[in-house]
Amino acid sequence: MAPYQPAPYEQYPPQQPYQQYPPYEQQQGYQPSPQPQYEEQYPPQGQQHPGQVPHQDYYEQPPQQGPPPTQDDGWGAPAPPTPQADQIGTPMQAPAGDSVFDRFRKIASEAAYLVGASGRMQRDVDNIATIRRPIAIMRRVGVLSPVTNGGTSTVTALLSTMLASQRSDRVVAVDADPGGAELSRRLELSVGTGPIEPVTLLRSEGTAGAVRTTLAEAQGQGARDVGLAVVDCPGGLFDEVSAEMAGTGHCAVVVVPSVQHVAEYCLSQLDQLTPDGQDVLLTRGVVVISVVQNVDPASVGWLVEAFRQRGMEPVVLPFDLHIAQSWPLHTEQFQSDTRRAVLDLAARVVETVTRAAG
Repeated sequence: MAPYQPAPYEQYPPQQPYQQYPPYEQQQGYQPSPQPQYEEQYPPQGQQHPGQVPHQDYYEQPPQQGPPPTQDDGWGAPAPPTPQADQIGTPMQAPAGDSVFDRFRKIASEAAYLVGASGRMQRDVDNIATIRRPIAIMRRVGVLSPVTNGGTSTVTALLSTMLASQRSDRVVAVDADPGGAELSRRLELSVGTGPIEPVTLLRSEGTAGAVRTTLAEAQGQGARDVGLAVVDCPGGLFDEVSAEMAGTGHCAVVVVPSVQHVAEYCLSQLDQLTPDGQDVLLTRGVVVISVVQNVDPASVGWLVEAFRQRGMEPVVLPFDLHIAQSWPLHTEQFQSDTRRAVLDLAARVVETVTRAAG
C-alpha cells in the first residue's frame, strides 16, 4: 500500500475573486426616507396645534428649591451639604458633625455622670449602713458652738430627726434651754400634739446636774430601747452644759457659722482649748460648718481648709430656705444637698460613738 500523499494545492480550482456589490447609493429602486425635522414639527414654545389638548409645558415649571448636589470629599463618601440660606438671605449654620471625637466625648460625659451618680449613691448606702449600727447602751451626743445662737438647735433637730428616721431604736433630743425652747419649736407643731418626727423630745434646765438627771431618767426608763441622746447646748463653748457634754459625752458636734468674722472668732476659741479639750476635739469631735445666706463661697472654702490644717474634716451644711424660714422642720422639703449633708453628719456621729464605745 502506497503511503498517503497530500494533493498539491494546485489541484484545487482557483478561487474566484469576490464580486463587489455596487455602492449603496447606486442601488436601483431604493430611495432614502427623508429625516424628520423635529424643529419644524413642534410649534414654538407657548403655542399649540389646533385641536390639541392644552397642557403645562415643562419648561414653564419653576425650578424646585432643594439642597445642591453633594460633592465627593475624596474618601468615597459624599461630603456634607453646604449651609443654605433661609428666605430672607440669612445663612443657616451647618449641622454639627458626628465625628468619632464627638461620639467619644458624648460617651465619656455620660459615663462620668453615671460614675458620679453611682458614687454618690454608694456613699449614701454606706452612710445609712453606718447609721443603723446596733448600739447596746445609750450614747450621749452634745451639740455645742463657740458662740451663742450659733445654730445648735437647728443642727440638733436635723441630726436627731435623721437618726430617728434610719434607726430602729429610740432617739432622744434634750432641750437644755427651756426658756428659749427653740429646739422644741423646731420639732413640734404645737404644745400637746407630740413630735412630728419619731424623736422623743425632753426638756431640761440649763445646768449640768439637770442634764445628767434627764439623761439618766431617759436611759433608765428606756433601758435598751434608747440608742442615742442628742443634747442641745446653746450657751457657748465654755458654758456649764457644754463643758459637761464635752467631758462626759461620747461625741461632741461643734457648729461654726460661715460668716467670716464669726468663723475667725470660733477658730481662736478652739485654738485656746487645753490639751484635754484638743484631744476631745480630735478624737470625739465632728465639726459642722453652717452656711448662712449671702455668704461668700470663698469664705466657706477658707474655713474648710483651716479645719483641715488642724486635722479635722468638717461637714458643710448648705443654706436651705426651708430650714431658714420653716417652723417646724419637714424633712421631705429639704434640698438634696442638705439631706445628703445631714446623712453624712449622722453617719459620722454614729461612727464616732461606736468607736468610742469600743
